[in-house]
Formats: sequence, structure tokens, C-alpha cells
Amino acid sequence: MAETAAHLVDHVLPHVPVRQWVLTVPFALRYRMAYDRKVLREVRRVFLRTIFAHLRRRARARGLIDPECGAVSFVQRFGSALNLQTHS
Repeated sequence: MAETAAHLVDHVLPHVPVRQWVLTVPFALRYRMAYDRKVLREVRRVFLRTIFAHLRRRARARGLIDPECGAVSFVQRFGSALNLQTHS
């Protein structure tokens, strides 16, 4: 985990402000996401699309023309107690 983070910071991400977003979903959906890759993919797609739309609106309100967004997304499949807790 630490090596991946160092690689992203040193070689992948541009030197721009970065924000971490965490999506937490109801337990019933967590279990579905844990066992159905298509559901997980769709939830993540909607999540990122919503965040990108929000960020582009904010950027345009500040005068930026045609702002672009990017993301690095990891799925965490467990909580601090090593229990099943799928979230992105």
C-alpha cells in the first residue's frame, strides 16, 4: 500500500491539489458489491461521474474553461476489524 502511494505521488499524479473521496454505502448494497463485480463497477461509475460533475461545475464557476477530472480508484473490501465492508 505504501509503495503504491509513493509511486502515484512520485510518478503518476501531476502536482495539483488532490482530494480523497470515500463512498460508504448501506450494508445491503455492500454485500451485493462484494459478490457482484458488475454492481460494484456501476456504483463506482455513478460515484465518479457525480464527483466529476460537481468539480467541473465548481471549476467553471471560477472561470475555468473546459475543466478535466481524473481519478485513481481502489476498492477496499474490509473494515478496521477485518470485517466485510466493501467501499471505494
